Amino acid sequence: MLLLCSCQFTKSEYIASPTHNQQSIHTVEPVNFDIEVLQEKHLNDGHYRRLSIKAHNNLILKSDRFIKIRLFIHNKGRRPLLLVQPISRGSYHISTFVAKSFFKRGWNTMIVEREDRYKKLYDPEKINLQMKETILDSRQIIDWLYYQRNFSISHLAIFGISKGGIKASLIMGDDSRVEAGIIALAGGDLPSILSESNEKGVSRVRNHYIKDQKVSVKKFKETLQEQFTVDPLLSAKNIDGRKTLHILAYFDTSVPYRYGRRLYDAMPGASLYTLTAGHYSAILYLPFILNRSEAFLNIKLGLDN
Repeated sequence: MLLLCSCQFTKSEYIASPTHNQQSIHTVEPVNFDIEVLQEKHLNDGHYRRLSIKAHNNLILKSDRFIKIRLFIHNKGRRPLLLVQPISRGSYHISTFVAKSFFKRGWNTMIVEREDRYKKLYDPEKINLQMKETILDSRQIIDWLYYQRNFSISHLAIFGISKGGIKASLIMGDDSRVEAGIIALAGGDLPSILSESNEKGVSRVRNHYIKDQKVSVKKFKETLQEQFTVDPLLSAKNIDGRKTLHILAYFDTSVPYRYGRRLYDAMPGASLYTLTAGHYSAILYLPFILNRSEAFLNIKLGLDN
């Protein structure tokens, strides 16, 4: 009970803006999809599949690249689908918990796996390209989803935590087929976040670059500002804030709260829960986050009607 009371709900005023004008994304022909089934098993009321899809775009890595996804699909009927973007490192336990929870609530769910080779990227230009690839990959995944005949989608929403939340905001800003989103423990102004974050993976990248280039943290940030063309704050202008629920942790040092708040403020009409927690202790709120997320998505997608 203490945890459930240790949060604050905020909703900003929506002001109509001509910038909510995402252009439609044209789908590619189904013959272009090169698919491999990596794993498959039956579930109660559905089935699980892990698939590999050959990527259409390869901006960074020289060899062929494959997008790996995990699907929890119901057997019958049109169901909403939740696209889950995972945290930046470690296991997929949290993402799987989210996906299974929504599957039990009647949703189709998909986890988009990370590209492990990205862990060795230290150059700001390549990190920027990595974020671009995230957007291009999401277009391809959504294209593929809409060509499937073994299940049908009534609505498409997205859920992202930490770096997954950053990706969610980028994807929503690019593709209007995503109708609503949960952006958790994420923020805008990537040069500032990458310069200040205490998250181990971010610190490793920052320290490697600073040592290799013999520059200061200030110079590192300036380089990011010069080379980054992709940022949630830039995507925000293309998002109707009323479609987003932001979940932030007030004592977050991995994605400092002020940058999460900046992203929320950049989306007029958005809803916000502020947790009295840090980046990692926010996991204690996960049942609360899932309940509030489902309630929000049900309203936004008209699933309560």
